[in-house]
Amino acid sequence: MRLKQLSIAALLLASVSTSFAQIKPFEFGIKGGGTFTHGFTKVPAQTIGSVQVPNLENKNNGIGYGYSGGIWARKNFNSFFIQAEITYNRFVLKQKTNVTLDVNANALLANALPISVRPGLLNATLNATSESILESVNVPVLFGKRWMGGKLRGYAGPNFLFVQKAQLDRTTAGVINANSSVSFPQTDIPATSASTNLLNKYEALNLEVKDFTYALELGVGYTPLPFLDIDVRYAAPVGGVYKDSNITGFLGIATVSLGFRVF
Repeated sequence: MRLKQLSIAALLLASVSTSFAQIKPFEFGIKGGGTFTHGFTKVPAQTIGSVQVPNLENKNNGIGYGYSGGIWARKNFNSFFIQAEITYNRFVLKQKTNVTLDVNANALLANALPISVRPGLLNATLNATSESILESVNVPVLFGKRWMGGKLRGYAGPNFLFVQKAQLDRTTAGVINANSSVSFPQTDIPATSASTNLLNKYEALNLEVKDFTYALELGVGYTPLPFLDIDVRYAAPVGGVYKDSNITGFLGIATVSLGFRVF
């Protein structure tokens, strides 16, 4: 875990908790649960050497499951409450795509050919499935209101994400399409797997992920017992995940958690 980022997150929580303590009493507890992530990514066309890679449309491929756990502090006022947290989270985004591109745009394909061909002669149709895994320290600051004698809560606010890990695991298969002008038959491409560190600009290239971003989070909670909270939330990063602002898409994160009040 990055010490500088953790220190900033701890200071954020400490400053909010200190302001809570000045107006006693306030609530404090631990929490844990699961994350459910979905979304899609659009990567613009780019040039590699003398060939162009077309737009990539990475479509949603189901729900990715992760986890969340940490501590929380809440101060209740007459008509609203403020809650701050520090949690460690794992988000998994599943996507799929298919694309046709010049074999020279992919070094692995070009090097695997028995002959060298100039750009424009051979293209490949690839089908890929991927899992993007992001782990972060999150510091949400939430503003909300209570109903039903305090048992039902609704809230919203910013969530600050300090990214600790970002990795792309991809499996690719497909075919190299035939071209009779160079006597090349259609050739199957066996499935291959690869991992990319999305925090390393030399590995990730234009897919490099920010080490800090922020999201808008909203949710509802229910307190069936004095010491137990049940929460359902939904968050969407609005600060952008990738350093390349030309990469667009949508990322949605649902979280279901149980919170236990310590005092």
